[in-house]
Amino acid sequence: MDDSIRFIETDSYLTKKEMINDIDTLTATIEKIHPNPYRFIQKERLLSKVDSLKTHLPDSLTRINFWRLLDRIIISYNDAHSKIEDSYVLTDYVKKQNRFFPLSARIEKDKIRISNNQNTEQDLSDGTEITEINGISARDIIRDLLQHAAKETHSLKLLEISDDFGFYLWKTYDWSSEFAIQYKNDESTFLDSIVLKGVKWGSRKNSAKSETDSNSFKILNNDAGLLKIVNFNGDENEIKNFFKQSFRSLAEHNISHLILDFRRHSGGTDSYGEHLAKYFAKEPFRKLSKAYWKITPEFKEAFDRRFVPETIRWFKPIYLVNEYSRIFYGAKQNEMVTVNYELKQPLPEEERFHGNVYLITDHNTFSAGSIFAEMFKYYNMGKIIGQPTGNLYSFNGFALANFTLPHSKLSYQVSSVYNVANNQEEGLKSVEPDDSIGLEEDPLEYIIDTYIR
Repeated sequence: MDDSIRFIETDSYLTKKEMINDIDTLTATIEKIHPNPYRFIQKERLLSKVDSLKTHLPDSLTRINFWRLLDRIIISYNDAHSKIEDSYVLTDYVKKQNRFFPLSARIEKDKIRISNNQNTEQDLSDGTEITEINGISARDIIRDLLQHAAKETHSLKLLEISDDFGFYLWKTYDWSSEFAIQYKNDESTFLDSIVLKGVKWGSRKNSAKSETDSNSFKILNNDAGLLKIVNFNGDENEIKNFFKQSFRSLAEHNISHLILDFRRHSGGTDSYGEHLAKYFAKEPFRKLSKAYWKITPEFKEAFDRRFVPETIRWFKPIYLVNEYSRIFYGAKQNEMVTVNYELKQPLPEEERFHGNVYLITDHNTFSAGSIFAEMFKYYNMGKIIGQPTGNLYSFNGFALANFTLPHSKLSYQVSSVYNVANNQEEGLKSVEPDDSIGLEEDPLEYIIDTYIR
């Protein structure tokens, strides 16, 4: 992470003047760095909202509550890659032994329902409807939590909150010890209530914890190969070798079905998806149609820190070697550069996998994972099973730099690139599966039973 990210004292106070200055810094930076900040919200409406927040600021506010306010502002831009960092705020909060909501819950048809009881004092069964918490109705809680959900569509935001209801409750409200809950069961018309103590971070549970944090490959019952891809991070040569070994194993075992599990794919380097696709693509392909890069001095500096060793930055021709730096080498300050991506060739016929390929996606298939899903669908590389992806077809991303606000010292990142999908879709739509199944169904079993056996 960038050096600007640091732990802060969440209980310390900021003055109204300091907060206004930080808010102005935040919005000015987004205006400068972002390629299209007002894509989904009118500029006048956004500025009016910000002015209203500034007007109603108290004389002082703790850093954690000011962070909550900034989170609402940056989410108003509706860009899942631009965000205020929460890791250092959360770390300080946890270190102080503060508590979190003790129940997992999901939002279902505008109702909050318990999905995993973590409290040992009271048996609240799965599906119990929560009608109120700490005097705030479920309807108002859902409204407030949506203001802290980063995904770009309403349905994705609801799923995002349901994945970790307690975390989003913490992002939204200054509640830290006890929770007065009003609830009812479907078979009863009577309301009941209970007061539960909060739990420590280590005692929490949520429905979306990942089973693994690394990519893996295995053979399933000699019928199919399973490639679990959790991200496109790490050393490029290592991941290329991982793909090579996986497809070699498919050939050695004479496997004719391949399942790509991209659930909870957190993103990474989108070109890694091209390395994977070349093993089964039927025609030349490209990851995206095009992209617009906003080349600011801050972007160049962040790019250098991330990709160019400091000892060789003086040697300007080095920028012509890197695939990305060639794009903006020689660009004018703050210029919007259009990048048209070239088609990539599949492997030669004899090296390619010619079996059936199935891609599993869900609402957490994000960023480079979503780019891969759109490319997979557009070029008919196989069949997508599961849920729509967690990113739009075309979206803003490549948020390289972290910026630190002058008074609160809170850090945030801003998108600098706008990616346009192969199908040119630029609305509020994410990549749809060819065969949609419910979240409660096991997509692996579904694929095996429906398409392989």
